Amino acid sequence: MSLGPGQQLLEVVAAVILVTAWVSLVHRRLDALVGLYALQSAAMAGVAVLVAYLYDAPLLYLTAATIAGLNAVIVPRVLLRIRRDLEIPGEVNMFVSVRTSALAGLGCLLLAELVVGPLTPLAQIPAAGLLPISVTVVLIGLFLAATRRKAFTQVVGMLEMANGVFLAGLALTFGLGLLLELGVAANLLILAIVGRLFLYRMKDSFDTVDADTLRALEG
Repeated sequence: MSLGPGQQLLEVVAAVILVTAWVSLVHRRLDALVGLYALQSAAMAGVAVLVAYLYDAPLLYLTAATIAGLNAVIVPRVLLRIRRDLEIPGEVNMFVSVRTSALAGLGCLLLAELVVGPLTPLAQIPAAGLLPISVTVVLIGLFLAATRRKAFTQVVGMLEMANGVFLAGLALTFGLGLLLELGVAANLLILAIVGRLFLYRMKDSFDTVDADTLRALEG
């Protein structure tokens, strides 16, 4: 069965979300990593608009506007200001190599397709086809948070995981309801603010935000 133009565009925008998640695993600059998160969030807003249009869910337009303003603009600006204020070096420090990270991203996609892919045809909601991508983004965000040395980069990984969870909500229940999505958006802003205060506190106390150095101080 051929897909309509709206459904095809939805798949293209969803693919942008997937590609930005994968590229974040292999990029070595913090500012670019934040830019990728902003682009991913803008694509998330686009998915919300398309789902609202295709499946007659008008409340999602407001959700899309919130995501575009908060996740794609405000949170990235806060993150970039944190990096500048704390004078965090712009290079991403990794526990694993770029090649291993790239392969891990492909492995996350394969795992999501093997586990979740066979279930999507059974769903009654057409947008459930987005679910494998959402699970992949969650897994990539988790890998990013677990394999980067700087606390700053780990925060970005957690924000990507939040995007993946939101995409799953769109895929299964058209956004889990407007109030819940606004709550998620508010939590992201709170996370950015708390993260800023936390990083400032670490910088004042230990003169570093490198995760390896902080572990060494524990022992």
